[in-house]
Amino acid sequence: MVSYVGGISTIKWTMEADGRFKMEMIVLKNEKAPSGFDGFDGAFFEDKINSFGITFSFPEKDVTGMKWFGRGPYRVWKNRIKGTTYGIWEKDYNTTITGESFENLVYPEFKGYHANVIGANLKAGTSSFKVFSESDNLFLRLFTPDLPKNGFPGSYPQPAFPEGDISFMYEIPAMRDFKPLEQQGPQSQPTNIRIKSGDEGIKMNLWFDFRNKI
Repeated sequence: MVSYVGGISTIKWTMEADGRFKMEMIVLKNEKAPSGFDGFDGAFFEDKINSFGITFSFPEKDVTGMKWFGRGPYRVWKNRIKGTTYGIWEKDYNTTITGESFENLVYPEFKGYHANVIGANLKAGTSSFKVFSESDNLFLRLFTPDLPKNGFPGSYPQPAFPEGDISFMYEIPAMRDFKPLEQQGPQSQPTNIRIKSGDEGIKMNLWFDFRNKI
């Protein structure tokens, strides 16, 4: 088990006898507000949180597709989840840019956030792996969607993505439309986190299976 200074309190990795890895992460445990920024009863409080989770690096070049159990088949944003349903979904890797890459439009788009993921199999040749979540309401981020090549800088409504390539998130950003997010409904607004001294923190438990079975 590794302890950290900062938002992540601990991450414990356990390798099972069959070769699977279990990750048990605790964040914001016993977090205290900085001096002069105490919230009610001295709790740690932060608002306007658009992204909250953990991210990893992973090579994109060998990825060919994904099969997953969760809400699909489409990628989502915080304010664009309606229309997805629970099921077992599968899609091939693609770099579709809606409204631009007309010579190669493949749907659903591959890159982006996926809602309520319970299990997933990322297909990437010898680097393929499976991941399963014990934690509820988890978003799986797959890489960063490509931006239009012919748009004006800053005109595309896609929010910034976290660093890295594959992320497991409790909070993801909303996508703006013709109005600023501040003028849209509650589903488009950032969330907040409040932690009191003595709280157990926020947990995320994941299972990784890197075994490639023939």
